[in-house]
Amino acid sequence: MSSKLKKEDGNFWRLPSVHIPIPIEKIDDYPVLASCLEAWRATAADGPPQTIDPLDMPPAAIKAISLAEWSEEHGDWVLRLSSTLIDETQGRSMRGTTFSEAFVPEDLAKVHARIEAILRRGEPDLAQHEFYDTNGRIWSFVRLILPLSSDGVKRDRYCLIYDPATFGRRIGT
Repeated sequence: MSSKLKKEDGNFWRLPSVHIPIPIEKIDDYPVLASCLEAWRATAADGPPQTIDPLDMPPAAIKAISLAEWSEEHGDWVLRLSSTLIDETQGRSMRGTTFSEAFVPEDLAKVHARIEAILRRGEPDLAQHEFYDTNGRIWSFVRLILPLSSDGVKRDRYCLIYDPATFGRRIGT
């Protein structure tokens, strides 16, 4: 996960980021994520819940859960809870990090657009991602996004759960 590709001039080689949507019907291919989806659905009958209780999640998912919330102050998404997988890979807590601090500029607009589309639909979203962060690290994983709402109406937060079995495994390996 911490591989970096550095050019002689000190800049990083960056391959284009990859986003591969996975039909939600394939969730059973990722048992930890499937259990998380079941827990979310139990609380989402009347729309996106305000939060998700990590204790309702399978133990294997606990280290893979992040919560993000839209911040009017920053005009950006902010990690309110950063997963242990992310923190360990970064070597520090990512809590409070804005997405503009984490994603390279050429990916940030695409990430914002995807999140907005997911939250507009109000449905869980499963996908595989591979991208470089602002430090030149490559990230690769399958993730599940579960929409949340601060007031039951606004779609201004979400739960992001990384599949522990694919975290760090490059696409095609």
